[in-house]
This record gives sequence, C-alpha cells and structure tokens, in this order.
Amino acid sequence: MTLPHDVDAGQETPGRRPPRSSARARRWSRVVLSVLALLVIALGADAAVLAGRLEQVDVDLSDGPGDADGRTWVLVGLDSRTHLPADATSAAFGTPEDVPGSRADVIVVVHQTDAGATVFSVPRDVVVRADRRPGRLALTWLRGPQATVDGLCQLGIPTDHLLTVDLGGFATVVDAAGGLDVDVPEPVRDQPAGLELTRAGHQHVDGATALALVRSRHPEHLVDGEWVPAPAAPDGRATAAGSVLAALMDQVRATMPRPWRLQSVAWAASAAIATDPDTSVGELTSLARADVADVRVLPVGDPVGGTIARLPTADTRAAVAAAGISCSR
Repeated sequence: MTLPHDVDAGQETPGRRPPRSSARARRWSRVVLSVLALLVIALGADAAVLAGRLEQVDVDLSDGPGDADGRTWVLVGLDSRTHLPADATSAAFGTPEDVPGSRADVIVVVHQTDAGATVFSVPRDVVVRADRRPGRLALTWLRGPQATVDGLCQLGIPTDHLLTVDLGGFATVVDAAGGLDVDVPEPVRDQPAGLELTRAGHQHVDGATALALVRSRHPEHLVDGEWVPAPAAPDGRATAAGSVLAALMDQVRATMPRPWRLQSVAWAASAAIATDPDTSVGELTSLARADVADVRVLPVGDPVGGTIARLPTADTRAAVAAAGISCSR
C-alpha cells in the first residue's frame, strides 16, 4: 500500500496535492474502527478471557436517549501518554507530566439500524459547552467522558454505546500482527516522532515505525542527499494514519489461517479498547458487522477569528437530522 508522509502540523505528501479536509477525518476514523475490528475478529477464539481484559469507561448512559430505530455508537481515540508502546521514550511522546490527561483526538459516530449504518467523523475542534463554558469538543474529555457525551448531545448526537481506543497500544497490535508492509514514496524522517526510513519503496515495518508514521508532525524528505522539510499539508498526518491502518487490516486478514497469530492480535487489541459498562461482546460483534466504508465528516463552520475553534452550523444540525438521530439528554 502506498504510504504518504506528512502531518497535520503542516506537511504535504510528496508529489501529490494536499488532500481534502474530509480525508483527515475519514482516515483517522479508521484508527478507531480498525483497532476495534481487530479485537472483534478474534473474540470467538476465547471470548470470555478477552472480554474480561476490556477496561470500562466511567460513564453513565442509563439515562441516554435510546433509539427504537437503531443504536448510536460513539468511538473515541484518546491521546493519553499514560500507556506508551514498549521501549518508547519521553523524548518521542512526552510524559504524562508533560502532556497531562487525555483528549478526544478522534471522534467517530456510527448510527446502526437494520437498514444499514451512517458514519460521521466529528471534528474535534467544534465548540460545545461543558459546565456552561464553551470549549472545543476534544478538551471535554479532560473533564471526563460524561462531558464528552453531553457535548455530543448538544450537537444532536446521542450515545447508546461508548468505546475508546488508546493509540499508545497501536504499536503492540502491529507487532502482534507481524508488522506491516508499506510503500513509501520517498525517504522520510521525523526525529521527534522517532521516524527514519532512509529508502523509498516497498518495505516491512514494525509497530514502533508504524506508530511513528501515524504520529509524524514535522517530516523531512531526502532531496539530493540532504534532509529538507516537506511542504505543508494540514491533513497529511491523517492520510498517513489511514494508509497504515489499511495495511494493518490487510495483515490481520492474512493471519486468518494462523489461529495462534490471530489470538495474539486479539490479545493485544483487547488491552487497547475500553467500553461503557453495559456494552457486551455480542454488541461489539454487531458493530463489527456494520458497513462503515462511507465515513462522512460532520459539517461545521470554519475556524473562528484565527483560532482552531469551529462553531456548529445549520448544516451540522441538518446532517444529524438527516441521519435519523437526535438527542434530548
């Protein structure tokens, strides 16, 4: 799989035009969905043991809206530094003291009915209210998952099931799958992210390198023997993440004839996922069967006044209503 290299701090994929803004959300949403799918694919091997490894999110959804016509899943990718990959250094990731708490870095909503599924990627910088104060949706998780659930409800999005994925466990899942095959357009490095691939073309990478590709913010390309900053492309990091995750899914499918490898992947993935207390393994399996190929970005306004904050608009409300979901929490 061809892998672009750049990041949302502003690097352009070499030889390609910057991807559209919707690409970022679609790519990052696959981080959440793919890691979830990795777990569910193999749960049948030892469902009781693996399900027992799933952590629970401290959130109360008992008074949630419910939906007679379906169920709404909220999948959240967190950026916590508490659980880092094996052998990771604070120079590459930062410590929990440097970057305290967790933010809702990725938010994907799956509304599942008998007729199919509607999938939204919710921009993390949309403004909602928490404790009567406006702020970006990503930051609501610092107040706890309940604040994020309540913030989504302000956008009209209910939460029947909540899942989180710790991206720090991503490298472990990749290694459990046996690494990934990627196609790098040109040599790339990003020293703060721990990334250095000195040749272009098809190559096999381990979990640490795959995670570095996902996390890279300031890549450099090798041009005429010198490392130079890549041109800016705000959505590039997400595009790289999507390519890495697609390669991971290919690798996991290749492990199907080898149950021992599949079990290893499931064991690693089960440590990377947490759910609300009432979500069962059977419901996870139902989610895994949903058709989530068409991920749409929830429309919101442009950044306000030179900031990254974005306000919900009439188009936001219309898109949610068109999906047949509502929230009255």
